[in-house]
Amino acid sequence: MIAVLLISGSAYAQSGEVKGFQWGVAYKQEMGPGFMQASVNATGGYRFNRGNYLGLQSGYAFYGRGGDYEFGGQYWGIPLLADYIHYFPIGKAQRHSLIAGVEIGGNFRRYPDAVIERVGYAPSDVVTGPANSTLFYACVKTGLDLNIADFTHLQLALLFSYPGFGVSIGFAF
Repeated sequence: MIAVLLISGSAYAQSGEVKGFQWGVAYKQEMGPGFMQASVNATGGYRFNRGNYLGLQSGYAFYGRGGDYEFGGQYWGIPLLADYIHYFPIGKAQRHSLIAGVEIGGNFRRYPDAVIERVGYAPSDVVTGPANSTLFYACVKTGLDLNIADFTHLQLALLFSYPGFGVSIGFAF
């Protein structure tokens, strides 16, 4: 009886309308002129139908290098982004999809050893300390959403962000 229920639920999930709460986790690696950032992110939102998802994304940039001209150096950060994805189903079964989306928002950065003041020309005349910065972030993404199981999807994406590019790999539930 349990096997029959699981099979019927699986068949319905493949052909039924997809909507409701959706969440996911992802690892991102981004780079651009003068910066590099690695982060883990979580997103949560609502899937309106088979094709549209809108959510809120946040995470932790555990490795950042470069960035603001005035601060430079290593940083850690917390992004807060609006996340939109449109799904384009592939094939007859429509289990897998091409995705296109946009992420937009801000990225809080904490520079623990920023250059605060220069009192002379020698390296020892540089005063360093912590500094904060919030930067605008915008990204267009495209990739694949692969249905591993009816409740788990593997998402692979290329990111074209302002002002660089990157990759993302994650799971959506």
